[in-house]
Amino acid sequence: MSEQKFNRYHRLLATLAGDGLRAASQLHTTPDSVLIGVPAARMLLADAAATASDLVAGFDRLSRMGRAAGARTPMMGEPDGHRRPVYHGLVLHLHIAAFNFCYEQLPRSAWSACEDRLPDAVEPARDIEQYADVPPPADRVDLVLWQALCLFEQAEALCRDADIELIDSVVHQAIHIAPPDTAASAGQPLHPRRDGEALDAWTYRELCGMHALANLAIQRRNTSWARRLEQAARYHLEHTQPDYTTTQPWGVFAFLWPDQTETFAEQQIHDATMEGGACPGPVASLLLADAAHALRAFDDSERG
Repeated sequence: MSEQKFNRYHRLLATLAGDGLRAASQLHTTPDSVLIGVPAARMLLADAAATASDLVAGFDRLSRMGRAAGARTPMMGEPDGHRRPVYHGLVLHLHIAAFNFCYEQLPRSAWSACEDRLPDAVEPARDIEQYADVPPPADRVDLVLWQALCLFEQAEALCRDADIELIDSVVHQAIHIAPPDTAASAGQPLHPRRDGEALDAWTYRELCGMHALANLAIQRRNTSWARRLEQAARYHLEHTQPDYTTTQPWGVFAFLWPDQTETFAEQQIHDATMEGGACPGPVASLLLADAAHALRAFDDSERG
């Protein structure tokens, strides 16, 4: 990715996300609301309005949620009441990413409190252990990838090598990696569509899964995962119409990554601003903030 492209999109994503997150911070937050992720997302943008105490409070809620849910995936909702299981993975990921990103700046008491709450917070993600040797059902691929991402980030933070080996196995099972000689130009969706399944519901899961896989590929520096991600991005560029996407830009970084699929990301960014009249909605803002952070992580890994 060129420096010019990085600078352009990082500024755009961070600006749009910042505007949306500031608006979202004024909304009423319930204990199981996706808005719990707003302070963590603002920390990823280096927004001074988000404090260490906000991060601890978020981890506290996620820890309680994890203890109550056990192996089940907690259902979190948007301000309008719409609930999806994937929201838990997004909010948990934002918290762990913010913790890792701000680790050196956090007061000792804050990072200690976050570390203490991490195991309970990620407990629902351990459901992926059942997919170490067998592929997950097609309609769970997106959720499994989000759980793998959260568990990986926790393993990195707490130096749990055994979990990292598990995650490598689970992701391999989930995404059906093509042979090395298969060209990325051969578009291939991330998971199959079931007979009679609504195209918009299938597409939503596809984009959700691509968002998690993009983060995993960068953080693990796994070229096979990156190649698989590009196959999915090329497929959707060729086959997916805007009518089947949403104003939530899931996977936007996955489409920004290859130059050839950049126009799909441009459409997603445009659609995200349509929801609130140039100010993205809460979920869209969380996703844009995460994409801006992924861009920075990608740039750092390239230079590393």
